[in-house]
Amino acid sequence: MRDRTDGASSSPIEGSSKAATLVQLSKDGRKVVYLSGSDTCVHDVSTGTDQLVPNVRGVAIDPTGRYLLYAPHDTSGPSLSLRDLETGSDEIVSNQPASAGTDAVSAGGRDVVFHSTADDIVPGDTNGKSDVFLRRFY
Repeated sequence: MRDRTDGASSSPIEGSSKAATLVQLSKDGRKVVYLSGSDTCVHDVSTGTDQLVPNVRGVAIDPTGRYLLYAPHDTSGPSLSLRDLETGSDEIVSNQPASAGTDAVSAGGRDVVFHSTADDIVPGDTNGKSDVFLRRFY
């Protein structure tokens, strides 16, 4: 990683024997979400530590770097979940097939935007098309 403001750089998060795929940076640049094999890692730039979230595909992180939106590889459960990285607790975003992009989580993890073709998320959804949904956590 290289800070374009002051030119400071840090060593690679992953070594040459293991490739990483960038998902997203938190707004302040302190947290880096990346995929590593079948796992997701959240790297804290200020401490140099990694938080492993095993067997999931990280999708997005909120601007504060506290909440991670992910899709479990196990298809028998929810399709999207939101993890509080400080407490380790998870909230289900959608039990039906759904997906989301980066920037899908608001600051503080209160709102998550996702899309789905499922017709049973809200009553009366009969258009057979992909719809956009907002899940709000209070």
